[in-house]
Amino acid sequence: MRKLVLLLTMLACLGLAAFPAWGAESAKDIYRVEARTTTFGGSSYILGFGICDLLNKHSPWVRGSVLESTGTPENIRSVGQDAGKRKRTFFTLSAEMFEKARKGVPPYDDKPEAYKDLMVLGFQQALAGVIITLDPEIKTLADLKGKRVATWPKGTTKFDLTYTLIAGAGKEVVDSIKWQFTAYAGYNDMILGKVDAAFTFLPEVGPDHYTTVPKLKELMSKRKVYFVTATKAMRERSAQLFGEAYGSTATVPAGALGDGVPRHKVTGWNIVLGWGVYADMPEEVVYEILKIADQYRAEMGGYHKAGKSWTPERYGAYPAKKEAWHPGARKFFEEKGIPYGTEYFFKVYPME
Repeated sequence: MRKLVLLLTMLACLGLAAFPAWGAESAKDIYRVEARTTTFGGSSYILGFGICDLLNKHSPWVRGSVLESTGTPENIRSVGQDAGKRKRTFFTLSAEMFEKARKGVPPYDDKPEAYKDLMVLGFQQALAGVIITLDPEIKTLADLKGKRVATWPKGTTKFDLTYTLIAGAGKEVVDSIKWQFTAYAGYNDMILGKVDAAFTFLPEVGPDHYTTVPKLKELMSKRKVYFVTATKAMRERSAQLFGEAYGSTATVPAGALGDGVPRHKVTGWNIVLGWGVYADMPEEVVYEILKIADQYRAEMGGYHKAGKSWTPERYGAYPAKKEAWHPGARKFFEEKGIPYGTEYFFKVYPME
């Protein structure tokens, strides 16, 4: 009997020595987070799914799920006004809406106290917002004077982007625009001769590398598309008129889309998206999200092409002052020696 007890004791000790991680994992409670993005199927949704999938596979204690939304305005409001969501949600956050929410100005003047502690977790992706046309004579934003331009309805972020981009060319230009609020339908309207130009997006898939959204790809299969450029002075004017974030600039090299497209270097709006979070989310949770996303960053491009720009050189490329970054993010970046903040953003995306 004594020998049996001794044998069982030895086996128990060996078992504990062989599997120390089991005890360590069970000691930490599972913490569930949600990634609120944009509509299902969009690049933001897919990247949010990617981060949650990596957490579920590789984090011993943080689990994630992705939820769709209409975008940044809804995300800021729905999370900011819900105590439970504030602790567990990170979300798609456009730079210009971040700036407005922190200041409590329209459209965030209804409950400004709910949004003042909005913070940044990290970079998500960047898209070049530019004007396209079928008219080869329209080369810069100044050439749009008196033209019909297709964009999204007033009150939407996409109209705001189009307006503030063209406004950089001068008041006389933007005031002369004949707006057509037809969204992607404006692309076909160019073929029909109903509009002269339209606003579009080019997702960044790596430094100086861009791709097209499906609707633009379809248009390019039917017609020769020309890209309208801003100038450095135009981007600086937008920043002066509307705020520093509105000077965020993306430069698409000539031929970046293949077959000589675009025909020249194109400067546009840098629609930089970050992952936003409120101060209520625990520091260690934010740190864990970034740690796992960094360790398995090579897998992000497998979820969506835009994930290829998820690199240490981009993690901190968002136009927000360092004190506006979540403490968990600041700790991670500073431990890893990763640069971040407004000054760094404009080094990565200069106004050229």
